Amino acid sequence: MVQKPKIQYVGQFYVYGSEAQKLETKKEPRRAKTRLPLTRLEKIEKITLEPVALAGIVAAIVLLAVMVGSALQFRTEWAEYQQLSSYVSDLKRENAELTKAYREGYDLSQIQKRAAALGLVPKEELETRTITVTVPEPEPEQTWWDDLVWFLEGLFA
Repeated sequence: MVQKPKIQYVGQFYVYGSEAQKLETKKEPRRAKTRLPLTRLEKIEKITLEPVALAGIVAAIVLLAVMVGSALQFRTEWAEYQQLSSYVSDLKRENAELTKAYREGYDLSQIQKRAAALGLVPKEELETRTITVTVPEPEPEQTWWDDLVWFLEGLFA
């Protein structure tokens, strides 16, 4: 196989600075990308709205409003519950006081003496009997369906 000769002409014919240079256009100095505020305001921007996202936002706002309304209603109901609870406790206290006053208003021994004078006997001294009562079953009432069945059986008999 024949070997390739080494490239020798690069060092032989090349002189630094002798290559052809690409022509460059004259570069203008860069300016900052600034706009005046008025030109930015005059520019029309198109905003697109997704209907599903808009519906979700509306639903979230409605749910938030309902939640706040429910919380306010719960607060008023709780205040009313507290008020009624205190009213019930006052009634129970008053009932206990009245029951105590009623029980202190009569003497049981005096009532027992009056009952004995009238001829009443204590329950322990009475003879007791146990009676078993059987309640008869009521006769079934005839409905319009039973009347219709009876009529048709009589008609086709």
